[in-house]
Amino acid sequence: MTQSRITKTSAFALMVGLLFVAACGGGAEGADSANSSASVAAAPAADQAGGSTDGEQVYGSICVTCHQADGNGLQGAFPPLAGSAVAVGDAEVSIKIVLSGLTGEMTRGGATYNGMMTPWGATMSDADIAGVLTYVRSNFGNSADAVTEAQVAEVRAATSSQTTPYRITVSITAIPATANPAMASTP
Repeated sequence: MTQSRITKTSAFALMVGLLFVAACGGGAEGADSANSSASVAAAPAADQAGGSTDGEQVYGSICVTCHQADGNGLQGAFPPLAGSAVAVGDAEVSIKIVLSGLTGEMTRGGATYNGMMTPWGATMSDADIAGVLTYVRSNFGNSADAVTEAQVAEVRAATSSQTTPYRITVSITAIPATANPAMASTP
């Protein structure tokens, strides 16, 4: 019985480790994804609600690894986007999180999460970010306004000195949907 438990625990640890590598762009597929995102960033894009990029496609190639196809996340590591007050709240907060990443322990719906959101600002274009955030804000039972490329560009410019992931300083459950979460820059 102990042998079986160690094997299951080791297998789970290996799976979580592989998910982190995949989410951080490890391996050849990650390099190809970064290159294609860079190509999209270099191409001129119209300022459309939701961006000129297919948000569902971006979600399926980048976000699904941690947040899962149904938006329910991975217990203990990555919180759900389904029904998330942060996802449907102030778009600026979500943009900052995608651009610079987020770290710290949070409690949501009675569950504690302590994974790290990868910073995607260096590899995702404004169109990619607007598209994927619009997708998240209008799927998984969520309903919120679209995010535009202009909004992403404005936040990107305003936070260009943010070189490390934001750190959670309060419980996510204590934040109303329309409030700006208390996030602090990490030193």
